[in-house]
Amino acid sequence: FVAYGVLARSAMADMLGGHVAPLLFGAMAGWAMWIPTYPIDIVKTIVQVQTVEKKGKKKKDFMNSSQITAKIYRTGGIRAFFDGLEPKLARAAIKHAVTFWVYEVLMGFLRPRSNHG
Repeated sequence: FVAYGVLARSAMADMLGGHVAPLLFGAMAGWAMWIPTYPIDIVKTIVQVQTVEKKGKKKKDFMNSSQITAKIYRTGGIRAFFDGLEPKLARAAIKHAVTFWVYEVLMGFLRPRSNHG
């Protein structure tokens, strides 16, 4: 919401107009959310999957978040933390664009109208 709020108050919002700005800024807000958090999501997903697969096995088979992070980095470098990011960004752009557009349309109906003029 922070990224969207900053963009929505920018000079570019006035240039784009009422329906285009929420779509574009919503997509950008989705990207702003996923790009920094995606590596954390990768590690979290591996922790969750191994917990399910390793249930009932010895504790020594379980890797913690730090161990998983080190293994990912050793095997693929920094780029490995962003494998699969492109489809996530495509989905996030569509989802957030529509979400913020609907939000702005609904807020337009709910905001009190000025009786001046």
